[in-house]
Amino acid sequence: MLRAGVLVAAALVAASCTSTVDEPAIVEVIREGMTAELTAFMPQPPVCPGPVSATVREELLGRAPRVLGAYFTSPQLETDIERVNRIVTDPKGGPACLYGAGVDWVHLDGVATSGTTTVATGQVRIWSRIAQWQTRGPQMAEPHNTLNANFSLVRSGGRWLISHYDWKFAPGSEP
Repeated sequence: MLRAGVLVAAALVAASCTSTVDEPAIVEVIREGMTAELTAFMPQPPVCPGPVSATVREELLGRAPRVLGAYFTSPQLETDIERVNRIVTDPKGGPACLYGAGVDWVHLDGVATSGTTTVATGQVRIWSRIAQWQTRGPQMAEPHNTLNANFSLVRSGGRWLISHYDWKFAPGSEP
């Protein structure tokens, strides 16, 4: 009986170590992936007030699959590429007056890994730098929002990729 208890304890420790060892890589792909997702449709340098030229729009559409593909896989990758396409081709401004975005921090409350798949839950603090064009020039805003998020990841080619995620604003962090 004691022997069985020791074996179960050893198995639980080994399983928790796997999650702990991979957690920094998982946090990093979430941080970098969310940043790529937030910036994939932003022209560099920013164009404000617009319009964004057809050449710049084509460049954004061409680079989105490459940039996002470094962090996402199906089905999330296709969802994100379609979102970039909608934003970039929006005739009412699209990517105009977007200056930057990113992730301040990622905090994971739980990480469960089984083989080549992981489910992670936690919070992500995102920010953006945007402008609204007015007669006296761009009026800047830099919102920061905390998201409660659930991520599904798969290990492919030696690294973690986000296959799906969902989120909602954390209480008090809504726009």
